[in-house]
Amino acid sequence: MARILIVDDSTYARSTLRRMLEEGGHTVFEAASGLEAIEQAPQLHPEIITLDLLMPGLSGEETLAHLKKVLPETKILVLTADVQTLTQKAVLKAGADAFLGKPYEQSAILKAIEDLQG
Repeated sequence: MARILIVDDSTYARSTLRRMLEEGGHTVFEAASGLEAIEQAPQLHPEIITLDLLMPGLSGEETLAHLKKVLPETKILVLTADVQTLTQKAVLKAGADAFLGKPYEQSAILKAIEDLQG
């Protein structure tokens, strides 16, 4: 099972995703902002980071760029309500390893995590 860092400014989204991932047997950590994720991730050594794009302060795109520099081996799954094709292409080009639109089903998130684990 994976060590996963959830990055989302919504407490509800984090708690819902945490429940889904923990039920799938994963170890889960949370960050409420991009800055918090950047501060925590090097110490936590997550295998996978789930990243919301639409956050106040440091955007998801900025957070993605920084995390890929600091933790290049960590897989990043973008989870966002912005499901436009252009957004998906841009974040994948910027280094995200996978993209999933919100809302999502538990089976879809667990499948995406499994795929990222190889």
